[in-house]
Amino acid sequence: MLLALGLMGSTARGAEPVLPVEALDLLGNTGCEERTTRTAEALGLLGDPGCEEVTRPADAPLKEDPVAQATPPARHLWRALAEVTAVNLMVWTFDRLVGKEYARVDLHTWKDNLRTGFIWDGDGFPENQLAHPYHGSLYFTAARDNGFSYAGSLPFTLLGSLQWELFAENLSPSFNDLINTTLGGAAMGEALYRLSSLVLDPEATGGRRFVRELGAGVLSPVRGFNRVLRGDVSRREPKPPSWTPGTLASWGTLGYLKLGDGQALAWGEDQFFTEFSLRYGDAFRGEHHRPFDAFEARIQFTTQQGTLVSHARLQGLLVAKPLLLTERDELRLAVLQQMSYVDTSAYEMGGQSLDVGLLYRHQLTARSALKTMLLVDGAPLTAISSEHTGTEGRRYDYGVGGGFQARAVYARDTWDIVTLEAGVAHTLVLDGSNGSHQVRTGQLQVDLPVYRRLGLGGEANFYQRHSRFSAFPDVRKDTYQLRLFISVH
Repeated sequence: MLLALGLMGSTARGAEPVLPVEALDLLGNTGCEERTTRTAEALGLLGDPGCEEVTRPADAPLKEDPVAQATPPARHLWRALAEVTAVNLMVWTFDRLVGKEYARVDLHTWKDNLRTGFIWDGDGFPENQLAHPYHGSLYFTAARDNGFSYAGSLPFTLLGSLQWELFAENLSPSFNDLINTTLGGAAMGEALYRLSSLVLDPEATGGRRFVRELGAGVLSPVRGFNRVLRGDVSRREPKPPSWTPGTLASWGTLGYLKLGDGQALAWGEDQFFTEFSLRYGDAFRGEHHRPFDAFEARIQFTTQQGTLVSHARLQGLLVAKPLLLTERDELRLAVLQQMSYVDTSAYEMGGQSLDVGLLYRHQLTARSALKTMLLVDGAPLTAISSEHTGTEGRRYDYGVGGGFQARAVYARDTWDIVTLEAGVAHTLVLDGSNGSHQVRTGQLQVDLPVYRRLGLGGEANFYQRHSRFSAFPDVRKDTYQLRLFISVH
């Protein structure tokens, strides 16, 4: 899963030079090495040996390349449908063999599920908000690896979730599982699919080839299985330029944090954490032809928690329209998809959202830039801690809502030195307590370069919730956190 982000190492490239508008128009996002500005005629006459048109394997990401366009892979409808069904059969068989009671299904349970219809379930936060999206990523990859685009793979993800909810469990199907599996599965599936493309090297041989194929299979299991069936694991061919983003940066942090749940930090809970982060592509500049040509991901593991993962966030660019483009500035209107997850001893919050807003980048010097983001969020499903859920086994409400988020980053090359984030969200409860929640969040992080790839930093953040209940008194909850860490870029 996203654990593999930490294995990516430090692959950040150096800063790209500031290019005039003409150069940006000609170069686009080719995935090739930086080159000097050339005229369109020169591109047509001379070509580029490093970007020759190649025949794209069937599992290549569907990304257009303005310099070298390859024929899109053929779509295999029935194979995709069969693999979606096979994923469910394999997981159901495992659950049945290990004695899971919910896996005891027959014609009567199918009839009951169809008659009862969808409800809101009471499963735990990690299962609903993390395990179900990962399960959905397998459905998504089954379609994606059989020639379908990001949008074309969404119906298969929905179908896989419907199959499971209606026919693989003797429990009533649930709304929250359907939404989390479909939307979260698409986001996680596309990100992992692209990371597996990054790991693969179809020109490699021997042990190096084996390790890369194995790593790609761990990241995207359905794709790894298909590559074995197709014989791709041993076939030598050029690596498509679209498998490598224009920019890539990964880094990790290790450190200490203090979590204050409604009290001063001096009396808070002491913990240790490690976090891995990845930036694939650049949402603030360059050309973007397909969803998730640019995305950011982070995952944090913390001690003293009931679950392994305490924080995770995946935000991918779906579409961007340039509004302003000069030698030093770029402003664009963007639509992004976000999956968020926070599970601490103080509170739980996460869900799926679509974000619309402005992305602005200002080049300060040849190596430093200021990046700002202002987004309006629309959340079809949010899970949030509540004192009065009214649902057995669940400590959180489900609701729908929206809000705003803002971010400002001072970066040097691919190193984010100062990051400031703030957000406000309002959630109207659909299942759980009869009420609503308003949440304010803020974060200030400083990560200073110290020696080569090593850095030292700190972060202060807060979470404030004001809950209004129809049958209970209002609840106000403040949570603060301080982090000190060593970073490796």
